[in-house]
Amino acid sequence: MRVLLIALQTIAVAVVANLALRMLALAVFDIPAEFPPLASPGPTIFFTVVGVSAALGVAGALGQVSSQPGRLFRTVVLVALAVSMLPDLWLLTESAREAFPGSTGPAVFTLMVQHVAAAFVVLWMVTKKGPSPMLR
Repeated sequence: MRVLLIALQTIAVAVVANLALRMLALAVFDIPAEFPPLASPGPTIFFTVVGVSAALGVAGALGQVSSQPGRLFRTVVLVALAVSMLPDLWLLTESAREAFPGSTGPAVFTLMVQHVAAAFVVLWMVTKKGPSPMLR
């Protein structure tokens, strides 16, 4: 039951953080309204829930198979974070701008910051709040 509570809290905190970042970015930057990932809160919520849920699944799996799950999990999260930046960087290319109108530097920067925020929340909630039942 504690694992489920940690998972739900982690998802909720990450979603709130990314929605706050989205709102801040829309207020500060000139992000085109037609940029699909930030056009409405829906994509932010959906992709945050999917990404964080995947990370939590990995945490649970590593807790079952690794003798040092916390250390390994931090490494996996950092590698996954780096890989998650590649599609965002692709959004800055000419071919991506045709498929994703409104792909500007500030819009892509916002997505990248959201990835970092979600990764930070996952790492904090799973490894820094004390012994985690997810990593056992």
